[in-house]
Amino acid sequence: MNTSKINIYNIFGISLWFIMAIIINYTMITKSSDIEKNINETEVFYYEIQPELFNWTNGIDGNMFNYTPSLQNYPDLPYWIHYKFNEKNKFGYIYGTPPISSENQIKLDIVGLNRMTYQVLKKVIQLYIKKKEELAKYEVQIKINNLNIEDMFEQGRIKSLLDIFRQHLWRESEFNVYMTKLASTRELGQRVPLDPKDQEGVVVFIGSATNFSSTLYELEKEISPLHKLIKCPKDFKRTSVERYFRNNNFNLDWCSFRLVILSRNNYIKSVSNENFKTLKNYEENIWELMEPLHNL
Repeated sequence: MNTSKINIYNIFGISLWFIMAIIINYTMITKSSDIEKNINETEVFYYEIQPELFNWTNGIDGNMFNYTPSLQNYPDLPYWIHYKFNEKNKFGYIYGTPPISSENQIKLDIVGLNRMTYQVLKKVIQLYIKKKEELAKYEVQIKINNLNIEDMFEQGRIKSLLDIFRQHLWRESEFNVYMTKLASTRELGQRVPLDPKDQEGVVVFIGSATNFSSTLYELEKEISPLHKLIKCPKDFKRTSVERYFRNNNFNLDWCSFRLVILSRNNYIKSVSNENFKTLKNYEENIWELMEPLHNL
C-alpha cells in the first residue's frame, strides 16, 4: 500500500472518529432527565445555572463554561424570561415574571458547553406555572443604585428586601407581599454608568393584594418634593425609613420611589406586554399602564 493510500485511510479514519464524536455528543444532549420547578404567575422567579448542573467540577476557571438557555424547540427564550451571566461567581441565571395566561407549563433547554473538554450537554427545565390566589393590586416601585440585577439572586437578598416591607413598611401585607417585576435599568432604557466600577442599578416592584399602609402613604408624601428632580443626589439619605434599607445594603434612589395602584386590566397588560422590556422613559419616571398616586 503506498503512502497516499495510507494518508487517505488516516484522514478517513479521523473524519469517521470526528463524526462519531458528534453523534455521541448529540446523543448525550438529547437524553436528559427533566428538572422540575414550580413558579407562580405574576411573581418573579429565578433559576441558578451552575457547572454542577452538568456534573462538571466548579473548581476550575468558571470562564470555561458557556450556557445557552432557550424555549424548547425554539432559538430563544419567551419574552418574559431573561438570562444573565454573573461575572463574579461565573453562574448563569434565568429569571422573569410569568404572565397571566392559559399556559400552565413550559420547557426550557439549557445547553452547556465545557470549553476545556468541548463537551456539550443539555438539561431540560420543566416550569409549572401556578395560579396566584391573591394577585397584587398595589405595587411599590423602587430603584436600587448599588446593585446589578444578578446581585439580587444572591442567597437571602430578595427575602431581606421583602422583610423590610413585611416587618416595617407594609406590615398589613405580611402574608401576601411578593416581588412582581425585576429589571435592570439598562433594560428600561437608562444609560450605562460612565464609571465601569459603578453598578447599573436595578428596578424592583413589590406587590400585594393589601392596600398600602399608612407608613407607605406618609413616605410617599415625605419624598414627593423629590419627584421634581430628574436625578437624585447619589448619596441622598434623608428619609425616615432609610436605615432599614441601608442596614441591608440597599442604597435607594428616592426620586424613583412610587406607589402604584393597578386595575386588573392594566395589571394583565403590564405583566404580559412584551414592551415592558424596552421602556425608554425611565429617567422621567413615565411608566406605561401605571398611575402614580401623587398624580391622582
